[in-house]
This record gives sequence, structure tokens and C-alpha cells, in this order.
Amino acid sequence: MTPELIAGKRATAEMIKGVGGVEASAEFCRVGKSVLSDNQNVNRADSFVAIDVVACLEPLARQREGWPHVTRWLCRRNGGAFVELPQPGAASGSDVHAAAARHAKESSEITAGLFSALSETRLTPECVRQRGLAREAREAVEAAVQLLAMLEAIEAGGE
Repeated sequence: MTPELIAGKRATAEMIKGVGGVEASAEFCRVGKSVLSDNQNVNRADSFVAIDVVACLEPLARQREGWPHVTRWLCRRNGGAFVELPQPGAASGSDVHAAAARHAKESSEITAGLFSALSETRLTPECVRQRGLAREAREAVEAAVQLLAMLEAIEAGGE
């Protein structure tokens, strides 16, 4: 199995853990414990989670870090990234101010982190991990997309 597919199995396992394990997950979808177990097993290349099962389980795993696990993996696999949009109607003036402030904060943190790292060393995998640069960049992207969604909602007459 390729590393990409193994990552999909791991994403499935994280989703299932977020629901409470295979027994709990089986209560909320059309497949049983043994199928879910196979879906997350890296030694079972012939068994992957069905999209309707993901649609049932991922919302229930929202509290687990990395959510939505399988959707995020699919986005990365297809050259994209998952960014949660704000709820419809959450585009008041104060919400936009808060979103703009978050965008500025996250953007400045990744910029400062990169400049600091580059002044001390070259960017290596260890440096990126230790300084949390990928996480900081992800947070900046998410903040920008959320601000964009709010502004588009206002532009479309959402406020």
C-alpha cells in the first residue's frame, strides 16, 4: 500500500476514534464493527471507508484534533486544503472585525516565525516541526479564507 493510502487509513482511524471507537461508530452508520475495523487497518488494502460512512461519522468526530480527518486527507490528496467556513449569517460588522484581527495576527505569526528561522538556520524538516511553521501557515490560510467567506456573504447581501 502506498504512503498516501496508509495516510487515508490513519485518517479513517482518527475519525473512528473521534466517534468513540468501532463499536460506537457502528451505531451511527450502515456498516458494522468488522467493516470499520478493516477500513482503518493498514494491512487491509482491499477495504476503504465508504463516502456515506464518512458523511455519517465525521460530524460526530468534530472534537478530535485534525477534524475532519478523512475530508482533510482527501483534500490534500487532491491538491487542496480543507478550511471550515463561518456559519451563514455570521458576517456582522463585529464578526468581520474579529476575523480581520485574527487574519492579521495569524499572518504576522507565520511571517515572524519564518524570518526568525531563516535568520538562525536554513529551513529543515526538524526546524519546521519544532517551530510549528506548517501549523502557523495553516492557521493563517484558514483565517484568510474565513474572512473572505464573511466578506463574500456581505457582498452577496448576507447582511
